Amino acid sequence: MAISKMTRRRGKEPKIMVAEPLLTVLLAKDNGHYCAKCPELDLVTELPTAAAALEDLIEAIRDYAKEYLRDRDRYATSPNRAHHLPYIEAIAACKTDWELRTLIEIKHGLVHV
Repeated sequence: MAISKMTRRRGKEPKIMVAEPLLTVLLAKDNGHYCAKCPELDLVTELPTAAAALEDLIEAIRDYAKEYLRDRDRYATSPNRAHHLPYIEAIAACKTDWELRTLIEIKHGLVHV
């Protein structure tokens, strides 16, 4: 593994920190389209490529978190949305898409009917 000159000068071995995933994304192929689903938040997208489906779902996750926080009183008391609050708070704490991606575990599969 190549180590940067800066790291070698400090005499330190680089460490990669990995967070425990908080959210799951199920990415499945179905008849030439790709479905991305986040079961914890009940969000789904379907697009022609896996990358597009994943990007769209990440955008949907961010948008949903913003909407939830704007109308927190209603969502937090809703029987099917109240349990989303810990996820929403974690998503809102992410300043970048990279930080959000560290909360996500992606599982690949096929749609079976």
